[in-house]
Amino acid sequence: MGLASNIQRRGGSAVYYVRLAVPKKLQSIVGKKEIWKSTGVRDPKAARLAALPILAKYRAQFEQLAQRQEPTPGDLQAAVWRHYETLLTDDQRERATMPTAGMVQHAKDRLADDIAAGTVEWSGDPLVQLNAALDVLVMKDAPALARDRRDIKLAQVRKQLAVGETGPIEWAADDVIQRDRLLIERGSPAYRDLCQRLQRAEIQMLERAEERDQGNWSGVPTDATIAPPDPTAGCKKAAPGESLWELYDRFEREKKASVSLDTWTQNRVIVGLFFEFLGETSHVAAITRKAVRDWKHALASWPVKALKITEFQGMTFRKIIEANKTVGKPTISANTLNRYLSAIAGFCEWLFNHEFIEQDCMRGMFLSVDKQEQKVFPYSDDQLRRIFTSPLMTRCAGDDQEHKHGDVEIRDWRYWLPWIAAYTGARLGELAQMLTADVRQIHGVWVLHITREGSRLKSTKTGGSERVVPIHSELIKLGLLDYHAKMVARGEQQLFPELRPDTRGFFSRTPSRFFAGYFKWIGAKSDKRHNFHSFRHGAADAFRRAGYLDEQFGPLLGHTKASTTGRYGILPVGPLRDRVTMIEAITYKI
Repeated sequence: MGLASNIQRRGGSAVYYVRLAVPKKLQSIVGKKEIWKSTGVRDPKAARLAALPILAKYRAQFEQLAQRQEPTPGDLQAAVWRHYETLLTDDQRERATMPTAGMVQHAKDRLADDIAAGTVEWSGDPLVQLNAALDVLVMKDAPALARDRRDIKLAQVRKQLAVGETGPIEWAADDVIQRDRLLIERGSPAYRDLCQRLQRAEIQMLERAEERDQGNWSGVPTDATIAPPDPTAGCKKAAPGESLWELYDRFEREKKASVSLDTWTQNRVIVGLFFEFLGETSHVAAITRKAVRDWKHALASWPVKALKITEFQGMTFRKIIEANKTVGKPTISANTLNRYLSAIAGFCEWLFNHEFIEQDCMRGMFLSVDKQEQKVFPYSDDQLRRIFTSPLMTRCAGDDQEHKHGDVEIRDWRYWLPWIAAYTGARLGELAQMLTADVRQIHGVWVLHITREGSRLKSTKTGGSERVVPIHSELIKLGLLDYHAKMVARGEQQLFPELRPDTRGFFSRTPSRFFAGYFKWIGAKSDKRHNFHSFRHGAADAFRRAGYLDEQFGPLLGHTKASTTGRYGILPVGPLRDRVTMIEAITYKI
């Protein structure tokens, strides 16, 4: 992930700065067109993280100055409830002015007196009589006329809501936007949503009016959208020292050692999206089950790698989702959505345990996925033959021409990683990061020690992934031990010294991209069902063909609980011999 354009070095300084443009309408208030704020760090990865709370701080200040913001769920709920209550109050006031039976009788008596006194014209002409009694008739029929008017109105609003007609209610939406200073563009989907919420409020008020006509004044809204505003749903602001980012920083300091630096880096980006969805200045109590549920619903429309797509640069979380309705990028899978939820789960649990929030927000929120569904498949015998008899594995035309036959014999990571993966089932990242010290003898047996030990840059998927794997005799025949001895003689620490960690500390990015292109070029790969991980599936199938159960060969693939033997590479003679027998059972028809 590259640096954002608003994270830059300033002339003559080694540290990175946040460069933030001041909105035009606020420039006269702030007194400048842009703000530069030091992150205090020189490392680009650290600068990216340090910039998040700085950006949040200034955005909050701009929000307060402009007093015009993207509507939060709490803003909309409050506006709709206010409209509902205003209509109910108007109905109550109208009823309070309705003539009573006594008032109607009094008006009749006065009319009779006025006729007798000759002050009101009266004759046998029906038009004259209607003119004289009109006021009395209006008073008498006022309640019935009001009921009829409300019935007509209710039918009209229901019809308008059903067909998406918002014209008659737009005056109310405009009032809400103006009064609450909301950033909602007229005619936008958000504008139509506000109009429809207000229409639903009118329907609820008219239904309550019908109940009042029957003498029932205890009715409450039956539409869940029409509810009293929640003071914690985005309207209440954070107290000093308890902003969402400040609390997350406290959580991270306490849990720093529980996950890798790379995981923290990725999680902060995801958490930033969640905070933006809530409103970065919101009170922590805005993190509710409803908020997490709504975010999960929104994530179902979140494009894959959205933050790296040019069309979405500079857009907010919601605007990216809205824009993608036109752009049409594929959206994230259920597994990825669950990973996004996992990124906030630990923080939500910490908030709940420390009584910052009152709900266990994550319970039941994760999507159900079929963990048995196979998405990557082993290579067939024909695909394996294509790979291991290809120019790269024999003789090719040289660097950048590995797919062409020639006289150059390549014997670096490009040659060894597929062979080792096929005869060990190890993951690409586990092999790419190996040290020369990880290839050694135990009880006279040459083994690969897949471990996190030896370098702070090394990692394994889990503690149980650390393991000892005997080196297959085919790899020895191919010359792996000779290659290892050559690297030791050169004084290399890495088994594959040409591979370097990327910005996230992984050694696998370069080989992953290389093999994806190479296997496709030679016809061994056509879609996502096959990739480097297919070697791992192939090794598992080879174990099964030899009659071994998954729980027997699981430790060789790193499918077991963490153990000191895996970590330190210590195995008794008996279990080591059993592993040698299993490894030698891996065979292919190449």
